[in-house]
Amino acid sequence: MAAGPLESVKVIDFTQMMAGPWGTQMLADLGAEVIKIERTNAGEWERGLASMGELLAGDSPFFHAMNRNKKSLTLDLKHPEAKRIVYKLVEDADVVAENFRPGALDRLGYGYDQLSSINPGIVYLSSSGYGSSGPYLGRPGQDLLIQGMSGMVAYTGRGGDPPTPAGSSVVDEGTAMVNAMSVLAALYHKQRTGQGQKVEVNLLSTAVAMQCQEAVAHLNLGQKFERSKAGIGSPWLSAPFGVYPTRDGYMTISMSDLPTVGRVFDLPELEKYSDPMDAFHRRDEIKTAIEAKTPEKTTAEWLEILNEHKIWCGPVNSFEEVFEDPQVDHNELVVTMQHPKAGEVKLIGFPAKFSQTPATYRSAAPLVGEHNEEILQSLGYDNEEISRLEREGVTGRAEKAGVERGE
Repeated sequence: MAAGPLESVKVIDFTQMMAGPWGTQMLADLGAEVIKIERTNAGEWERGLASMGELLAGDSPFFHAMNRNKKSLTLDLKHPEAKRIVYKLVEDADVVAENFRPGALDRLGYGYDQLSSINPGIVYLSSSGYGSSGPYLGRPGQDLLIQGMSGMVAYTGRGGDPPTPAGSSVVDEGTAMVNAMSVLAALYHKQRTGQGQKVEVNLLSTAVAMQCQEAVAHLNLGQKFERSKAGIGSPWLSAPFGVYPTRDGYMTISMSDLPTVGRVFDLPELEKYSDPMDAFHRRDEIKTAIEAKTPEKTTAEWLEILNEHKIWCGPVNSFEEVFEDPQVDHNELVVTMQHPKAGEVKLIGFPAKFSQTPATYRSAAPLVGEHNEEILQSLGYDNEEISRLEREGVTGRAEKAGVERGE
């Protein structure tokens, strides 16, 4: 197995939920050693987050999705001996990542000032809802809340209907990518200069930045975006941009020449809409006219016709259809791994390909405290000391394959 580009990088990972763990998993996929610090006995909170009421072998499928290639070390972070363990880990670490509420780890003795005094070269990622200061410091930072606050929700959905959030945690996902990118930039700076630094990323800033084109149009042109009553897929685009019903499902039509669309759907009245301004102001009327035609054929039949005419289009797929899609299969996005309790687990792989140092999939998501013994031994603790730490609640009890948590 080829070594990843981050093979020699060591990450101490205090993150939880999605924005933190998916970002650190990207680093792990690229070869970094990621030591995940979890609560004693129960592990990270998201282990218990059910998907439609279901868990996967006692853990959330979401936890499995974002924690492969990591080692689990359970610690009671309030215990003085846990602090000594963390400080030993930090001595030769490259990165510390956390997404607790601002100030929480500082109060426990694990903030940037404390850890950089031990290792001045440390890259310390602090990911939060709104940043480390400001009027919203005490507010909860969560994906849906930020989607609404950032403007994303206000401009999604049909005009007249309630604003509509995205079906996926898009702000968490975007923030995870910014987290990983920012750590890599700081590591590159460290490689050139030897200097560590604190890196701050937050959900709100990421969510606003993700809307860069709409935000710049608003800031410079003073435009007030309004949703289309007919369901145009963006508040600033004209027809035919949107989702259309077909005989057996739905399809999308993107930015396309309206006279050509009119010829395909036998709508000669669309020939006159070559002026973008006219097309925008009559967008609801145009979309409604096209929608009256699209149920006449199946999605597959329409896609064949539209592609022949160079009209940008695509299917609206369910997950069942996504994972039967030949391009998804060709891109090898689904990876299968063995988990000690869940058995065979299918996961979504790293989305980029490297010709020389590809992402690797070395281990599935860890059990709670699975690597306690291995990590503590690497720090010089002997078996007797490791047992004492477990008895005294510093590490708690490590989970074993085949044993239900809490037994």
